[in-house]
Amino acid sequence: MILKTPVRDPLPKPMRRALRPPRPPAEAGARGIDGRGDCGFDYETIPRGYYDAIYRRRRGIQSKWHHLKFRRVLEEMRGHRRHLDVGCGPGTLIGLLDDRFISTGIDISRTEIDYARCEYGSESKRFFAVPGCALPDECSECDVATVVEVVEHLAPAEVDDVLGATISRLGLGGKVVVTTPNFHSAWPLVEMLVKRFGEVNYTPQHINRFTPRRLRELLHDFGLQEVRVRPYLAFAPFAAPLGWRLADRVARLERGPLERGAGLLLLGTGIKPREE
Repeated sequence: MILKTPVRDPLPKPMRRALRPPRPPAEAGARGIDGRGDCGFDYETIPRGYYDAIYRRRRGIQSKWHHLKFRRVLEEMRGHRRHLDVGCGPGTLIGLLDDRFISTGIDISRTEIDYARCEYGSESKRFFAVPGCALPDECSECDVATVVEVVEHLAPAEVDDVLGATISRLGLGGKVVVTTPNFHSAWPLVEMLVKRFGEVNYTPQHINRFTPRRLRELLHDFGLQEVRVRPYLAFAPFAAPLGWRLADRVARLERGPLERGAGLLLLGTGIKPREE
């Protein structure tokens, strides 16, 4: 019997990720785009435009959650105009942008993409139903890419594929913005309460759990510079039943040490190196 000693891969993680062969591209509407994620959850079962309707409702905890979440993402997009939104859902984030932005939204759900096209589609806002690892040519050389509450729905290998494809479409010096639940916070309790009392069960959807350290390491692994990861969105949404504007005031007050210690979401950003 010959015992083979495992050979350690000499390449650093960023280079190993970069050299991974890409998955075959798929066109919008291609066979196999059926709305199912890695966890097997069928995202076509979510009612058409569900999360956009919640945003527009402008009352209650869930609606305020989305308003405050997108507000922080928009802050990170300042100064950037050519935009890619991966996992855009019904197109709510892109719908908040004026025509100075040239935005491309992609999602695995044809139902949500059809809704986004009807509600927000224009010459400066385009939407495609494709997997996150098969981005269309229309989103090349973007200067900012947003991946809002997507990575928790993907298995680790799929996260690598999706983020790798996203970063490859950024121009040099482009910025990536990633948000995801913070499993180093009270988020598991929130998820349990949503499962018990809410309309959507996130347990079978959230198959990848991130902490600040793990998200920071992931962004560094892709060779991004100026990586920052911070928790945000702590108590403010829960003040919404007492007053919509009150929740906004709480959001302003909790920014800083309070949300860094109790933030239920993570906001991660990084810059693609300006020299290759």
